Formats: sequence, C-alpha cells, structure tokens
Amino acid sequence: MGKIELLDCTLRDGGHINQSRFGQDVIVSIIKHLLESNIDIIEVGFLQNCEHCLDVAIYNNIKEASYILPPKSRNVKYALMAQEDLYDIDKLEKNSGIIDIIRVSFHDFDMEEGLNFAKKVIEKGYQCFINPINLMGYSDEALLKLLDSINQINPYGFTIVDTFGSMLKEDLYRIYYLVHHNLNDKIAVAIHLHENMSLSYSLAQAFLEIIAPTRNACIDASLYGMGRVPGNLCVELIMDYMNRTMGKRYHIEFVYDAIDRYIIHWKSKVPWGYSIAYALSAQYQVHRTYAEYLLKKGKLQTKQINQILSMIDHKNRTKFNESYIESLYISFQDHAIDDKSDILEISEKIKNREVLIIAPGSSILKRKTKIMEFIKKKNPVIFLANFSWKEIEADFIFFSNFRRLHEFENSCSNTKRIITSNLLSECSKYDYVINYANYAYYKEKIFDNSVIMLLNMLNRIHQTIIYLAGFDGFSEEQNFVRESMNFNDTYRYNYDNQIIKEIISALSKKMNLCFITPSIYSDKNLMEIENE
Repeated sequence: MGKIELLDCTLRDGGHINQSRFGQDVIVSIIKHLLESNIDIIEVGFLQNCEHCLDVAIYNNIKEASYILPPKSRNVKYALMAQEDLYDIDKLEKNSGIIDIIRVSFHDFDMEEGLNFAKKVIEKGYQCFINPINLMGYSDEALLKLLDSINQINPYGFTIVDTFGSMLKEDLYRIYYLVHHNLNDKIAVAIHLHENMSLSYSLAQAFLEIIAPTRNACIDASLYGMGRVPGNLCVELIMDYMNRTMGKRYHIEFVYDAIDRYIIHWKSKVPWGYSIAYALSAQYQVHRTYAEYLLKKGKLQTKQINQILSMIDHKNRTKFNESYIESLYISFQDHAIDDKSDILEISEKIKNREVLIIAPGSSILKRKTKIMEFIKKKNPVIFLANFSWKEIEADFIFFSNFRRLHEFENSCSNTKRIITSNLLSECSKYDYVINYANYAYYKEKIFDNSVIMLLNMLNRIHQTIIYLAGFDGFSEEQNFVRESMNFNDTYRYNYDNQIIKEIISALSKKMNLCFITPSIYSDKNLMEIENE
C-alpha cells in the first residue's frame, strides 16, 4: 500500500501575503504547532538569493534555516522550495539531516535548467520534489516528454501544480493517469491546488480517490488556505477529511490554535479566497498577476477585467508581462475622440469664475460647514470628481472610471456630466466627452486619477485659480465618503501618493492650487486658507 503524506506550505506559499515576514517567534511557533498536529511534511520557507533576516522565512542556505527549526520530535520531514532561476545551486550544502526535502520549481521555457538544478539537489543527498509551474499549460505530448526526463533523474516526488487554479475534475483525471502510467513507480505523485474557482477541497478529495494503491502520494495545503491570493487548499479541512475517511490521526486542534494566533489577522489585512477576477484568470488560464494588476487599477468592473483577460494571447499567458498587460489596458481604455468643441464649451461656462473641485475624501464630511461657507463666499464653479454629493448642487460631475460611474450615475440627474472617452461604451447619458488619452498620462505611463485628469483639463483651458476639497491623499484609514469606495492596497497608496505629489508640484507652477480641506499634497497652512 502506498504512503499518503500531507505537506503544509504556510511558511512558503503563505509568505506571498506578507513578504514572508512572519517574525522569528511566529515562524518557530507555527512549526511547533504543526509538529504537534502530526503532519507529515513542513515546508519552512524559500531558498532564494537574499540577505537573510531571522524574521523572514527566506534563506540563502540550509545553515540559515537551521537556526529557527525546532528539533524533530518524530518522523516529520522539513522541506524548502527553490525556483531554479532565483537561487544559486552552488550555495546548497550537502544534506546534513536538517532539511529532508528540496522542492524545485521551474517554467516550461526553462525546463532543461530546472531539471539540471533538480539533478544537483539529488546529488547533494536531498529528497527532491519536482514542481513544474503551470502543468495545465502542458500539452499531453509535452507532459510525456517531461515525465521521460524526470524518470532519468528519479526524484523522490513529482507535483501536479495547478498554478492558475484552472483545473477541473476531468483535467485532474487526465493528468494523473498520464503521470501514473508514465512515471517510475517509486516516484511519489503530489498535488498543489489553488482556490481560483473554489475547487481545491473537492479536487483534493478526487485526488485521494484515484491514487493508485501502490503509488506514494502527497497533498499540499496551508493554514486557513493562506497563500498568494486567491489562496490554497485549507490544511484543517483536508486533515479532517483524511482523519474521517482514511484513518489518519492528525491533531487538528493545534492547527486551529495556530490559525487563531497567527493567520486570521493576516487575512483581515490581505484577504485571500475566491474572487470573480481570479476565477476569470483561471478560466482563461492566464497568470493570476494579470488579474491582480487590473484589480489594482481600481477603475474596472469585473466585466471589463473579463474583456481584457480574454485579449491576452497564448504566448503571454503563463508568465506575467507588465508592459504587455499595460498595453492591453491602454488599448481598452483609449477610445480616441476629438474633444475640442466640448472643451471650448466647458471653457465658456467657467470663464472669469473661480473653480472648486470636490473629491470624495472623507475630510469633506468633517469640514462640510467650512466648505459651505466657502461656496457661499466665493460662488465658484463646482466640479465633483468621480462621485456625487447630495449636500451641494454642483455645476459638473466628472467621471473617468467604470466603477465610480456605475456607483453614482443615478444620483446626479440635474448636474452636467463630463465623461472621459474610455467610458463611451458604458454610458449613454452625458453632456460632454473629453479624450481620455489627453489627460491620463504622466511620464509616458497611464495615471488616470480623476482629480489629476480634471486639473489637466482645466490647465488646458488656462484656468489659473482652483480650489480643492476632499483631495486628502490615500492612507490605510478610511479614505472616502463611502466605505464601498475604499481599496486595500498599501503599495498603491504609497505609489499614487508619490506620483500625485510630483504632478501637483509641477501643476502648481502653472496654476494657483488652494486646498480648503487637509491634504497630504498641500504644504500650505490650512488656517491661512480658511481665513482668506
């Protein structure tokens, strides 16, 4: 009877959520909890070319990993993963009994290098799992060729990696039977699943049902499914299933304790699990970073993400190409029009008047009285940027992205609508259209922040005095008048803030920009403005 093992990859795959920065004490405690749970294999992190930090589960060599590993209390195995193009194999010491397994990953385009890497791992005395990235992308012919090469190396195990979470049950059956009937009998077959389509638990059960009695096998899972969004198979679920159906004796209470102590708070910061965008990336069998990239734009609805993902050609599907997806995004957004007549009409309507742009920052709620006093005193032309606000009667509402358009389009019937040309396919009610490409670029890259686009438009018509409210700047606290407008992306907060500061600095040389609510983009004292 073959042996079926369970591998926890929290400290490795879960590291995609927090840059592997769990903290030294947490790393040790998670391993201890997993040891108590009676799990078979614990993957304790990555082998990568790096400057090692004790708080991070990424290591240059086995010696660095050994500092944090608790002594093995039973026949548990410790594992590390190395991606062929991210690690210098010469750094790997000969096996001294600390780490038992090295798992080797590689792409289809560097298969030969990956197999040579795996061969060297075996020569250094480690049990080696070969984890080819995106096995679903291999044709049957390519898979058979790969299996033939693996037989010549004779590693400990071979993993069916559903990188893009696109596997269905019939795909699993087809791939497993090809692998089983063409792989040496002594090589274990493992599976690594993702949650793009909420199928990891059912596929894991199907895998356990079809394993040949004589074949060793292994299943990857992680605490609470922690892993690069949308996450992995939950180790607590598959433990319970294997206990109930296979007579295993995993102690799940230790896993629950580890989840409560160390994992739940990460999910509140970076939620993983099923989302439609990642399901679409699976359906199109494209790298999930494409979905992440489009989600981070914060401008698109799911159906637009669907349309763009469908445009990705075959040669760019398996490896993320930022310049390529940006070009598709630009192409999708850029419906070029001649907006001269509309710009001229807008210019005439605001001629010889001061302008107030109100953005949806939460400061407008706290400073509502001051804003109303300012409007009464100055009687400016009022532009609302990508939202409506029932507290005031604006002259114009400006929409530049699909999500804001559909959230607010029905609450601004008496206000003149200005839309950018990328929205023409989604908007039938508008008064003016301005050409998206004329206002959405900064240093030859798209930067389509609605307030910046409005300022660029007003700069074009030589409006020299502009007041701004609600343009607070992004932070991890609530940024908007509606909680539904918030997004949870620290990288984007920092990136957008930096670019906006640069653009505001440049525009301030051409226009007099006055902030009447607090903003991280303004150096001017707020009280000075309020007392004007």
